[in-house]
Amino acid sequence: MKFIENLDEEQKKYLNDLLKHSSIYRMRQRAHALLLSDKKYSIDAIADIFEVHRDTVSRWFEHWNKQGVNGLKDAPKPGRPRKGDGSVTKKMNYKTLASLRIS
Repeated sequence: MKFIENLDEEQKKYLNDLLKHSSIYRMRQRAHALLLSDKKYSIDAIADIFEVHRDTVSRWFEHWNKQGVNGLKDAPKPGRPRKGDGSVTKKMNYKTLASLRIS
């Protein structure tokens, strides 16, 4: 079985801090998976907990082993960055929600 082995106390503290305070859901999820693995949860058990494929969990572990904390971050997404500050999207969402309300 594949586990994250021998997390030191500093790494555990950092991962716990990420788990509790990160604003990025995926980083919290990956930090939690690493901590569970350190407690000898299997990859299949972790995959069931997070409702992802076992290969996804295995990939998280590989990224951690190769890149450390940077391996927990999402890779940059391709494509053109969004324009504007999101206010147009908020207005569109508000109008859509308003039109769906039932009187």
